[in-house]
Amino acid sequence: IGLLFKAFVLFNSSSNKGQEDEKNNSSTAEVIEKPSKDLPELLERALVAHGGIDTWNQYSTLEYRLSSTLGGNKIETQLINLRNRKVRISGEGYVLGMDGNNVWVSPNKEAFGSMSARFYHNLIFYFFSIPFVLADDGINYEDLGTVTVMDTEYRALKVSYNEGVGDADDDFYIAHFNPETFRLELLLYTVTYYSGEKHENYNALKYTQWQEVNGVYVPATFEGYKYEDGIIGDLRYKTDFDQVTLKEEAPEDSIFELPSEAEIDTLIVH
Repeated sequence: IGLLFKAFVLFNSSSNKGQEDEKNNSSTAEVIEKPSKDLPELLERALVAHGGIDTWNQYSTLEYRLSSTLGGNKIETQLINLRNRKVRISGEGYVLGMDGNNVWVSPNKEAFGSMSARFYHNLIFYFFSIPFVLADDGINYEDLGTVTVMDTEYRALKVSYNEGVGDADDDFYIAHFNPETFRLELLLYTVTYYSGEKHENYNALKYTQWQEVNGVYVPATFEGYKYEDGIIGDLRYKTDFDQVTLKEEAPEDSIFELPSEAEIDTLIVH
């Protein structure tokens, strides 16, 4: 997938309150909902621990505000139609959209900066929405069992994609879940969008704070790190989320339409 959010309840998973929440949710994670398709048991447990795939699937609109250091300091509002994955991102001096076919930037690509808008348009959304988006069609799973990363044990699930799924179908993800609560704590991911070459040189994303919104648990903070040979290295970026909204009603389709003055960022073809 091409690294393809007013009130909120915030807790820190490393705080005492977060530990209590995780303890309370450990029993919930034992209740396995019947999935809409065959999913590995580990993913089923993770979905329940985050509020349930049925709860997630009742929503059509996701919106959040983020403050991030990814690619430079930025504050954005991102709006996503969860049914068709159309996107509108509003930042200082630019609006970025995905209308179902084209990724566009208004007034032009230069206003967004040096990062590819096509690469970025669903990057944050995908990280934000795991594990729910791991139940999408066209995904392959490998349960890696219990793995240890820097002295911490996780239950790990490796994900790959069928050919033609998303802009970077050679990407890999390894989701690392708490073995007792099944809450997501660490994600390893590759980036093949620019090179088009399959590899397993991973980056690391730590999910350090969570918040409950309309019955589902979504990130309040995640942090990107360098990763090599099983070692989590230096901090690369941090992203905080607030003003998260989930609605059953779909957003107006017109807000995703390509403006006349916008510039299209075309897909890199390898």
